[in-house]
Amino acid sequence: MAKLTEQDFRREVSTGQLKNLYLIYGDEKYLVKKYTEQLVNKAAGKDPSAFDYARFDAGTPLEEIFTASEQLPVFAGRKCVTVLDYNAEAANESDLKMLESFLADVSPLTILIFSMPTLESPDGRKGSKFKRLLTAAEKYGTVLELPKREELALERHLVAWAERSGCRLDPINASKIISQCGNDMTLLRNEIDKLCAYADGGEITRDMIRLLVVKNTEVRVFALADCIRKNDFNGAYKQLFALFEQNEKPEIILSVLSSAYIDMYRMRVAAESGKKAADVAADFQYGKREFLLRNAQNQASKYSTRTLRRILDRILQTDIKLKSSPADKRILLETLLAEILLAVKEGQN
Repeated sequence: MAKLTEQDFRREVSTGQLKNLYLIYGDEKYLVKKYTEQLVNKAAGKDPSAFDYARFDAGTPLEEIFTASEQLPVFAGRKCVTVLDYNAEAANESDLKMLESFLADVSPLTILIFSMPTLESPDGRKGSKFKRLLTAAEKYGTVLELPKREELALERHLVAWAERSGCRLDPINASKIISQCGNDMTLLRNEIDKLCAYADGGEITRDMIRLLVVKNTEVRVFALADCIRKNDFNGAYKQLFALFEQNEKPEIILSVLSSAYIDMYRMRVAAESGKKAADVAADFQYGKREFLLRNAQNQASKYSTRTLRRILDRILQTDIKLKSSPADKRILLETLLAEILLAVKEGQN
């Protein structure tokens, strides 16, 4: 058995030569849901009988899953059982051993699917409990990991989605959508559907994107940090107020802003120590989010270490006040922004 590529997985599903055990997981939840649905439709049909198909959510006792998996199909040639978001990391040792033993001998008349459509993907590091589930699935069945798409691949998806809806989307404008929304495919699909409805069979233009596409929190916070670096007071407050208008919680805004400056500080100190982004990523377990450090490296070069320390101190003090003070949270963030802008300006003098 094996860990398959998407192309090999699609071929396996299309031919109907299905295995008895599948594990589908990864950071791109849109694709996890899509491929799980395709597999279930192939294994059980689009309208399966309750006798031949069972779906279990997180928290279902393993004994119940095992019982359903051992039942014989009634109206179909095989029984399909789907387990959503099974959290191996929360399982005890007894359950893990029982699961490993069961996966080694799944009924030949059963297709058992473990899918992670919402559960954050564990890193599968050596010694983790998820690693044991992954190892068993690779040994006795098929594993499909679905990481986040690179930007070029996302552009192609957006252009193709638009074409299927009867609209035209230039790759440059597709890139613009990604820059505003981020790389989550579920969000991007929603934005394309909205733009296509507005375009009504025509071309999706930059003006439409500017009018309709909502920037996500992370993108706006990075734009806010960029305005701070440039000493653009008006731009910084404009970005902050835009976040308020999107009803983003002050705690979330502060958390993302804090992460951005922590990344910058780490890269600033790393540069002074002769370290690279890969070293920092390994030390702080960034995994697939190493790209954040490369972005932070460019920003960090504009600050002194002392200024970044001062900014992080102000963020910490504001965080404490947000959690313990009855003061207006919006005012606390507006005050923090003024303090950060002042620290940057003084650091450049």
